[in-house]
Amino acid sequence: MHGNTTRQSKLKAEAGICLLAALLFLLTGCGSGSVFEGSRVSDASGFRMEYSILNREESADLTLTEGDRLQVSMSHTKGYVDVTVQPEGKEPIYRGNGQQNADFVLEIAETGNYYIAVSGHQAKGIITFTRVPEEQE
Repeated sequence: MHGNTTRQSKLKAEAGICLLAALLFLLTGCGSGSVFEGSRVSDASGFRMEYSILNREESADLTLTEGDRLQVSMSHTKGYVDVTVQPEGKEPIYRGNGQQNADFVLEIAETGNYYIAVSGHQAKGIITFTRVPEEQE
């Protein structure tokens, strides 16, 4: 009978170890979801992203000229984004927190390098920053 009790104890210990291993496996997957799934393009004409998941900051530098306009379009079906458009070394010309859907134009008053940052929070959608040179208006 003693051998049977030892065997049961051993089986319980093995089952406990397996349960603990399974729990650890499941918990390690909890915080490791995708932070970005989609596409992004940054070039002289602007900065564009389309994403099914955005849970991080994406950014681009864009050279703009005085008199240019920056056409901004945001369309989200899920979540929201924080957006900043900032000339190098200066205060932002635009900052929007919790943006979902918007279309607007930013007038560029000073030539220089502009930092564009988009931070997503469970976001799904499309966001574009299109440079419209002064001569095309």
